Amino acid sequence: MTAERRHDGPWVVDASMIVAWFFTDEPERQAALRVREAICEQPERWVIPPLLLTEAVHVLARKSARDERFVAQAVRVLLRLGLRTIALSEPALARAVHWSCVGFSGYDATYLALAEDLGGCWVTSDARAARRVRSSHLITLRHWARLHRG
Repeated sequence: MTAERRHDGPWVVDASMIVAWFFTDEPERQAALRVREAICEQPERWVIPPLLLTEAVHVLARKSARDERFVAQAVRVLLRLGLRTIALSEPALARAVHWSCVGFSGYDATYLALAEDLGGCWVTSDARAARRVRSSHLITLRHWARLHRG
């Protein structure tokens, strides 16, 4: 059964995917751009935790050699997408603690805990994070793209 069939809940997008929209040297850029198209077509299906924007600012600044104009423009693009920002509930925060204590970064723990809490699925291009755990609430960008061809 595919992740799409198991989840009626939202897709949780992370910074690894968003950063790929803005840099042509990102290996999974085309798949990430397909996610952006899907967000534009059905924004109600996609959510982010509040930390996504600050994580994206950090990575965009680092990858762009601290180009403030570039980062500001990228943030404007993100804000115009209208992604719903959802804070972690208390149970989701407890799951984030769990995931952090088994080796996820605080960022990754947050994405996975939010997906679990909402009955959704975290979509990430971070294959290393995806290999750390088997969860029906996590899908790699590559797998998402295969499911959404066309």
